[in-house]
Amino acid sequence: MKDLETLKITNKEGKEIEIKVITILKSPDNSKSFLIYTFDDKKENVDIYASIIKEENDSYVLDSITEKEDWDMIQKKIKEISEE
Repeated sequence: MKDLETLKITNKEGKEIEIKVITILKSPDNSKSFLIYTFDDKKENVDIYASIIKEENDSYVLDSITEKEDWDMIQKKIKEISEE
């Protein structure tokens, strides 16, 4: 996997965690943004995660993806990335 940009996020317990950004996607109607990321891009088999990016109180929050069409779009993109 190519070199990925690193971001620091704060989890619900207040602990700072580094994530590696794989890509950011927009929904077809541009109403939602999604972050596709991993915690460790150096392993042979990388676990990939996805979250909705929401803006709250002048900061960004990662939230769970709950809609099937969002998951379908994200899974398609993850498949494309894994084939690169």
